[in-house]
Amino acid sequence: MRILDLGCGDNKVEGAVGLDNIALPEVDIVHDLLSFPYPLKDDAFDIIYLRHVIEHFNINQINLVLNECHRILSNHGKLNISVPYAFSIAAFTDPTHKIFFTFNSGKFRDKSHSKSYYKDRVLLWDLLQIDSKVIWYDWKRYRLRKIDLILSAFMNNKIKKALKNTQNPSLADRLVKKYSFQFVEIRWTFRKAI
Repeated sequence: MRILDLGCGDNKVEGAVGLDNIALPEVDIVHDLLSFPYPLKDDAFDIIYLRHVIEHFNINQINLVLNECHRILSNHGKLNISVPYAFSIAAFTDPTHKIFFTFNSGKFRDKSHSKSYYKDRVLLWDLLQIDSKVIWYDWKRYRLRKIDLILSAFMNNKIKKALKNTQNPSLADRLVKKYSFQFVEIRWTFRKAI
């Protein structure tokens, strides 16, 4: 399995080729993500990770990055994107974030979803899964961290259950908005549509 971690920084996915614009120890290919095309062949990877990368770009740049991912993914390859949730504190902590997402934002890229309005301008995907990760308080002291793990796991399970509720597709979004979470991560898994 050929794996690519775009914007890996110093935290590359195990077994992946890391591409980033800074020469860090984990980076295998130094290249700017906004310089196209990437120095990679068509259909070169089976899985691509974009972990906490696209929120640093504007919508046009995101479209270009995702189109480049489409080019270098093998047929039916998977693209794993993770971003901070719009209403979590961490989304606004980093001043370089340019765009914000909710769970349903990924549906705009799903070729079969009614919200995929941009079929004429961007390559679309099959959205396979929407997932989450919650850190409620981010306490640093040992005992408080244990409590945080329990509370975070409880809320994460509640959000995951809400994500599966097809009769109420915005329920997970409303849950996150209702509480003040330190960090909620959205995880989308897409398959390259052919």
